[in-house]
Amino acid sequence: MYIFVFIFMIALGITFWGRGRYVKIYGQETENRLPSNLSGSELAEKILKSRGIEGVTVVRSRSVLEDFYSPAKKEISLAPWHFDGTNFPALAIAAQQAGKAIQDFEGHRPLLWRTSVIRWTVYLSIPLALVAVLVTLLGMTKTMLPMALLAWSAIAFWNIATIPTELDAGERAKKQLEKLKVFRNLDERVGVERVMGAASTAYLDGFFTVASWVGRTLMPWAKKQIKPKE
Repeated sequence: MYIFVFIFMIALGITFWGRGRYVKIYGQETENRLPSNLSGSELAEKILKSRGIEGVTVVRSRSVLEDFYSPAKKEISLAPWHFDGTNFPALAIAAQQAGKAIQDFEGHRPLLWRTSVIRWTVYLSIPLALVAVLVTLLGMTKTMLPMALLAWSAIAFWNIATIPTELDAGERAKKQLEKLKVFRNLDERVGVERVMGAASTAYLDGFFTVASWVGRTLMPWAKKQIKPKE
């Protein structure tokens, strides 16, 4: 039992580190923008065009996986604040996803492993958490709980193992950004690239991703329900 808990705590610690790193760097660069006011969607399209990639669309996302490249659909999905956003994080996330489209275009097979593991991380995080709570309430901590902890840890470690694929996508995108001459100075380049690097750990914790999506989805509905009648 203790070995399963130990493995789980290591995985949990790494995921908290990854999320904390991403949130911190993202927040530090939120107020920074390029003078051109280029949006995330515009930058993604420019990167694709500069690499000669056709047939890939850039859309405003409505799903749980808000910033995601789908090799099957040939589609870059960006959260609304990244699709229309003009700050460094919006540009960085858009460029990162465009880098994945470049990987797909160039036949980089590990991209498929990365996209698959992100889906597993996000969509299994909530069910595994519920299973862990349920088996604890039923007193099955010696049998089923270790299995639930091990399953979650395995997904987290596999996600961590595919981070080099995310970093590779960023490097491919940076090459196109150099050709496009998007940045006027080193500060602009470093700011955007910092967020791109931090984005590699954005999906280590699927639970947070799902929880934040549920909150954004339900809060407008909840506010509407409690709004006083005029």
